Amino acid sequence: MTFIASVIAKDGVAIVADSFVTTLDQSIDRDSFLDYLSKTKNKKSIPIEDIVDLFNKRPSHTRNFADKLFQFDQFSAISTAGSAYINGKEIKDIVKSIAIDIQADEGVYYARDIEDILKDLCSKVRVEVFEHLKNNDFGETDFVFSHFNRGKNKPQVFVIRMRASSKDNYDVADDTIVSYSEKSHLKIITDGQDGFVDRLIFGSLYTNIIDVKDFFIEYIIKKCKPKSTKKAEIISEIEDMSFLENIIKNDVFYIKFRELSLQEAVDLASLLIKIIMDIQVYTEKIPTVGGLIRLAIINKETGFQWISGDKIVPSKII
Repeated sequence: MTFIASVIAKDGVAIVADSFVTTLDQSIDRDSFLDYLSKTKNKKSIPIEDIVDLFNKRPSHTRNFADKLFQFDQFSAISTAGSAYINGKEIKDIVKSIAIDIQADEGVYYARDIEDILKDLCSKVRVEVFEHLKNNDFGETDFVFSHFNRGKNKPQVFVIRMRASSKDNYDVADDTIVSYSEKSHLKIITDGQDGFVDRLIFGSLYTNIIDVKDFFIEYIIKKCKPKSTKKAEIISEIEDMSFLENIIKNDVFYIKFRELSLQEAVDLASLLIKIIMDIQVYTEKIPTVGGLIRLAIINKETGFQWISGDKIVPSKII
C-alpha cells in the first residue's frame, strides 16, 4: 500500500509520500479455510476448484524503495498511489519523460492553461497504459497533481485516475480509462492505505459512496423488478446522486478546515502520515506505509521546493 497527501494552504501546497512497495501474493486465510471445512459435507474429497476459490491476493511483505513524489515542473509535483510500474517502466521515469517532452519549449509551456497541460499528460499516460494492456492486466493507479496556478494566484490539486482494466477486455478508443478531476475544494487530498485518513477526516460516506449507490441499485432492482427501459432510468438517477447531495455534503465537510499557512500545511501533512504509520502497528495487517518519507512544498514565490527526503544526510550511526 501507499500513503500520499496534498494539503492546500493559502499560499501553496504541502505534499507528503512514503516509499514502501507492497508485494501481493496469493494465499489462503486460515479462518476462511476452517470455515469452509466446517460447512462442507465431504471432508475427505474436496474439489480443487473450491480450494482455488479460497485463495486471495494479500499483502505479503514490503520493501524500500519507490519514488512516489517527484517534481513535474517549476510549480507542479506528482505523487502516486497504485502500480509501481506501467508498461515495464517505473512511473517516475514515465512522468519525467513526458515532462521533458511537453516542456521542450518552456516559454510556450508556461503560457499554457493547466487544464491543457493535464489533458496532454493524460493523453500520453494513456498511450503507456494501452501498451501495458497488450500483455498484462492493469491495476487502478492514481496521480495526485499538486500545482500553484500563478495566473489565478491560487494552489490547485487534481487527481488523475487510471482505471483497473483487463488485458482481455479493454477498448483502445476509451478516453475515460485515464481521466482527471479537480479536488481543490477538499483542501486535503489523500490516497492509499484503505482510505483510513479520508474516513477520519471526511466521514464514512465520502469513502463509501460508490458502495452506497451500488446497494441502492441492487436493492431497488431486486425488490421492484423494473422493465429494462425503466431499469436504465433508475440506475442513471441513482448514479447521478442528486437526491443525496445534501447528505453527502454534510458528511464530507463534517470538519471544516480554516485557511492554513504553508507551515501549518506542512505540519498537517506530516501528522497525517504519522497517524497512518503509528496506527498500523496495532492492526493485524503487515506495515505497508513507511520507509523514507518525502516532503515538499509548492508556493507562489519559489515554486517547488523539497523539505525532506531528497538528499543523503550524515548517518546517525557514527
